[in-house]
Amino acid sequence: MEIDIPQGDPTFRPRNAQRTIFQNIKEKNNNIKKIGANLFLIFNSRNKNLVTLKNRDVIVKKADLSDKPAKKLFVIDAFELGATKYLLADALKISRQTIHNYI
Repeated sequence: MEIDIPQGDPTFRPRNAQRTIFQNIKEKNNNIKKIGANLFLIFNSRNKNLVTLKNRDVIVKKADLSDKPAKKLFVIDAFELGATKYLLADALKISRQTIHNYI
């Protein structure tokens, strides 16, 4: 098996090519955030206030984050299922202290 490597091209670096590919994959999944313990938040692409909580590809809960009581219950349920406070706070764009106060 031969690999075609451009001769004399000082800018060719296979590692950079792989890094670029993986960066493109991360950009495509911008609506999916891992929050720990096999839990993922999937944001609706049209309305960022609509979010789905999945545990190992099984839908656990859906919520509208514009409704404050629903958001609090959603955060509490996610934390009880094993979500990390820091990752959950980062995904929902709230502070970790706010999550601590909810719980």
